Amino acid sequence: MIKTTKDPLQRIQLSLFVFVLGAILYYSITVLAAVGISPIQLSTATTPSNTTLDEVTYFNNKGMSLNSLGKFNESITYFDKALAMDPNNTIALTQKANAFGGLGKYPEAITYYDKVLAIDPKNAEALDDKGVSFYHLGNYTKAIGFYDKALAIDPNHAFSLYDKANALEALGNYTQSLAYFDKALATDPKHVLAMIGKGYALDKLGNHTEAVAYFDKAFATDPRYIPDLTNKAKFLDKIGNYDLAIIYFDKALAIDPKNIDALTGKKQSIADKQ
Repeated sequence: MIKTTKDPLQRIQLSLFVFVLGAILYYSITVLAAVGISPIQLSTATTPSNTTLDEVTYFNNKGMSLNSLGKFNESITYFDKALAMDPNNTIALTQKANAFGGLGKYPEAITYYDKVLAIDPKNAEALDDKGVSFYHLGNYTKAIGFYDKALAIDPNHAFSLYDKANALEALGNYTQSLAYFDKALATDPKHVLAMIGKGYALDKLGNHTEAVAYFDKAFATDPRYIPDLTNKAKFLDKIGNYDLAIIYFDKALAIDPKNIDALTGKKQSIADKQ
């Protein structure tokens, strides 16, 4: 039941409010009709888009959570659901590419990074990630080309600086790689992998004392990177990039020469290479 008021002034105010509200409503309907939109069409057009946005966000968040757990096949199913609703969603495209990378399916990863770059050509992250895919495929020169494109957009992109240093190191250009490890460390002084990379390059150039100092600094900053290096080396061996696998085992062994896991893994990679 609607409650009424006995106060004449309040009734007049209420009547005036209802009149103004009605006028606004009438004017709005008239304007919408003039451009060919009915209020019903407007309400049905708005609600699904909001719902779609919420669902896409949910699927992306679920997929990224699975990516962080290494459940890449499962995560891809969620990114596919997001992309079915929004084919140009760069988050879903990027994360699906990352999932393919996690599975060692780098050609597929590159395909999805290309989709991101078709939408956003100046996406430094996608350019860098595409370079990393070529790096894992053993195409270091092509990888450097994409790192350079990322750095042209963001000269202080720490990952691209580090990744370019890594690629130069893999090509045996240790002096050049040092310059980029230094740039990465200038951008992020606690970049442990850049410390390790610099130590490895110094060691290859015969500067063993300074190399050990960087390995020690890396270990003091975060010792958890030793198993990470070993695990990456095993992954590289698994996808057939034995030369790069040996480099990563060597980096782990430079910090911990008695690391059984790294010693065994390196021996296996050498055998696999032959």
